[in-house]
Parts: sequence; structure tokens; C-alpha cells
Amino acid sequence: MGTLMRRLRREEEGYSLVIAMLLLAIMAVLLVVGLDAGTASLRQSSLSIEWSKALTVAEAGLNDSITRLGESRSAANPCNMSTSTVCTGGGGQYQVSWTQTGSKIVVTSVGYFPTKTSPTFTREVQATYEPVPAFRYALFSQTALDIKNGATITGDIYSDGQVSVGQNATICGSVLSSAGGVSLANGGQILKTNATLGCSGKSGKVWTGGPTGIVGSSQVVISGDAVAGAPSTTTCGSTSSTYAVTISGGGNFTVQGAAAACGMISGITGETSSTPGVTTTAPVPVTFPAFVFDPNNYPTASTDPLRLQCYPTGGITVPICGSNQSSTAIADFNAYLAAHKTSLTGTFAVWQASPQPMSSSTCSTASTTQICLDGITLSGDFTLVTNAPVDFGNTSTVSTTSSSVHADMAVVSTYHSASGTTCTTNGGDCSIYGQNSVEFDAGTVSDPADGVVGLLYTTGKMAFKNHPASQPPGDGALYAGSMDLKNGYDILYNARIERVLGFGTTYERTLWQELNV
Repeated sequence: MGTLMRRLRREEEGYSLVIAMLLLAIMAVLLVVGLDAGTASLRQSSLSIEWSKALTVAEAGLNDSITRLGESRSAANPCNMSTSTVCTGGGGQYQVSWTQTGSKIVVTSVGYFPTKTSPTFTREVQATYEPVPAFRYALFSQTALDIKNGATITGDIYSDGQVSVGQNATICGSVLSSAGGVSLANGGQILKTNATLGCSGKSGKVWTGGPTGIVGSSQVVISGDAVAGAPSTTTCGSTSSTYAVTISGGGNFTVQGAAAACGMISGITGETSSTPGVTTTAPVPVTFPAFVFDPNNYPTASTDPLRLQCYPTGGITVPICGSNQSSTAIADFNAYLAAHKTSLTGTFAVWQASPQPMSSSTCSTASTTQICLDGITLSGDFTLVTNAPVDFGNTSTVSTTSSSVHADMAVVSTYHSASGTTCTTNGGDCSIYGQNSVEFDAGTVSDPADGVVGLLYTTGKMAFKNHPASQPPGDGALYAGSMDLKNGYDILYNARIERVLGFGTTYERTLWQELNV
């Protein structure tokens, strides 16, 4: 028995070696699997980096293109997609193409990493660029702003000076006066909402920074806050009649938000809180958008209906547009209008030598002193830039040739009246004027994408007479050095007009998409 047991023990002596070899084999397999997984992960990481680099290259193409086009809309494309030529940037190579219409530029860029001839990855992106927004107010005046009786303004209002709101005038938005006051005649309303015109989400706030503060008459309603602010150096007092919120005459003056004033608060009802005699800041002054005319900003392709057309048209030392002027520019352009006013579209620059005040006679395309836009109908977008006075005559509605056509209209006049002259709703030395009214056909009022949207801009004086009560308000915005609007003149702000070429120094990206995913 002892011999048998010893033999069995001797036969177990090789098991440890076998187990050790099995463990080494398993570890070797695991090591191979681990190394392969690491290699695959590293390769996947490298491919992911290269995929991202291809996008960086495509973005470099976008950035290079908009830089070139920002300097000149007629810039040459050094690496067009229709050629074999490539540009280098972002760690790879790219090709681009672009289209332009009006203020909008659409750039398409293909990025190749590392090269176009041997790409690991190719990515194609497209971006839309437009001028930075410059127009966010329905009405903007650098000095006093007078809104006459019965007007309906949908949108915010800003003035550096005094704002006068006439009887039964309605404003759905806010009213800011950085250095003046706001007076509201009987029945004047500043509202947060106006269901009839689709206005909602407004503040309904009146905020002033001038010594006359906020003064309301009978049946005035401010549905937001009423704040009579003051410069930081002002000594406030709850009995002071300056920088105050007060009522003029009898009746009810209702403030539905909070009332605060550097001076007194007197005669109002309905406010959620009342804090007179407290330090209240004035609105920060808003810079009037500056216009810079640069022919390079505009499309030049003969096939583009919005290409720049200049008056004078030739025969004068280049450049045609801008510094050079013609004694017949107004007459020449009015002749063009006479032939095209029923289907008007395009971009026009009209530079008159020594422009004169408007003639007191009826607006006519025979005029040699003012551009006459009386009775125009638009077949597409229309832009006019001029140093001359612009007269809309007795136009009731600027409409389009068809209900299926929508149009953006911008009229820019840099004309300034002579010292000592006046511009009122009865005419005079105005930069932009309408004998009775100028109205932009809003189409369906609740649809901001249709009809006509108009921007009228001048650093000089603007005035318009009465607007027929039967007509709906027009989509647009009015910006002027000073402004006088007579009874019933209505404006409905539309954000379609917030971006206009020549205002602002840069383009911003408004849309980005990748095309080959």
C-alpha cells in the first residue's frame, strides 16, 4: 500500500507546469485582444480627429470667403468649386462657391483633409451671412418726436428728445426718451398687447431721462412701468416737479405696472408700487445707425435684379457712385421712375450736385429738385440711396404687382436742410416727405412674410401728413434726425427690415448647415 501511494504522488509532479502554461496562454490571448482593441481605439480616435479637421478646413473656407466679400462684393473667388484650384487653410485644402442677392450672401465650402487629391475625409458646409441688425425700433428720432392724434404704432419707440403722443394714439411697445420727457394727450395708450395687430410680449413701459418726466392727461393708460429717470448727478426729491410722473388736468391716468420717479408721483392710479424721490437712472442713449455708402457692398452681376445702378451713369471720372455728382442726377432718375414706377425693383444710388430744397409744387417725375416716389408699385426689393430730398407725393399705399410678390423697400436720404429752414407735415425743407401719407402695404397684417416692408432713413428731417383711417397700418420703420407725423399715421414694425446694407461694418452668420451628412 505504501508503495502505491508513493507512485501516485510521483505522478502529480507535472501538473503545476501544465497549469502555468495554460495561464500564460490565456494571458497572451488577452494581451493580443487588449493590444488590438487599443490599436482600434487609437485608429478610431485618429479618424475622429481627422473628421473634425475636415470640418475645420471647410470652416476656414467660409471665413476666408466672407472676409473677401466683406471687403468687396465683387471679390474674385481664388478656389472656385468649378475649377481644380484649391486654397489652403485649417490644416487642409478647400474649395468654395457663393451666391449673392440683395443684402444676403450664401457661401458653400468643401473641406478636404489632408488634400483634395488624397482626402481621408471630405465635408461640405453652407452658411448664410447678412448685415448685423441695425433697426429694432418702429420709430427712432435723434431729436423731438411728435406722434399726432389717432396714430397706431406697433413696435418700440426711441427718441433722444421729447416725445409727444397725441389724443387717442395707441402704441403697442415701449417708449424711451434718453434726454427728454414723454407727454400723453387724452386717451393715449402704451400697451403690452394688441390682438387686432398681432402684437404681444411687449413691455408697455415708458421710461424717460429728461426733466419734464412723464405727463399724462385724461384716460391715459400705461400698461407697463412708468419710470421718470434722471442723470446720476441729479438730486432727487419726492416733492420735486422735475423728473416726475404727474397728471395734467382731470380724469384718470392709469399705470398698471410699477411707478418710480426721481421727482414726485402724483395723480396716477392702478400702479403696483409707487416710489417717488428715489434715484432712478435715465435710459442709456441709443446710437443712431450710421450709414456708409460703399459700392463694393452691393451686387454687381448683370443678372442680379438688385445690382447697383448709379445716377450719374457715366461720362464722369470713376468711381461712378459716391463722391462724383451730376447736376441732372435727380432729373435722370425721375425719368427712369416715370417709365418703371408700375413695376419697380433694384438698387439705385442717385447723387445730385448741390441738392436743393423740395419744390412746393405737386410731386412729379418731371421734378429737378426732389426724387418723386408717388404712386410706385414694386415687383421686387427696392433700395434707393441719395443725397437729395425724397417726396412720396400723395401716395396712399406702396404695394406690389401681385399678392404673391413680397418686397423689402429701403429709402436712405443723406440730404440736410439749410440752416434756419423748417420741415413740417405741411412740407418745407424736408429730407423725406409725404403730402398726405406713405403707406407700405402689409398684405395680411398677421403675416410678416408678405406684403411690403419699408425702411425710411434720413439724418435730416422727415414729415408725413394724415393717413386715411380706413387703411391698415403699414409694415416698416422710420428713422430720422427729427420727425413729425400727423393724425392717424400708423406703423407696424416688421423685423424683416432690421438688416440693411450700408449699416454696420460686419456681416453675421444667420444660418449654418452641413450638406454631405
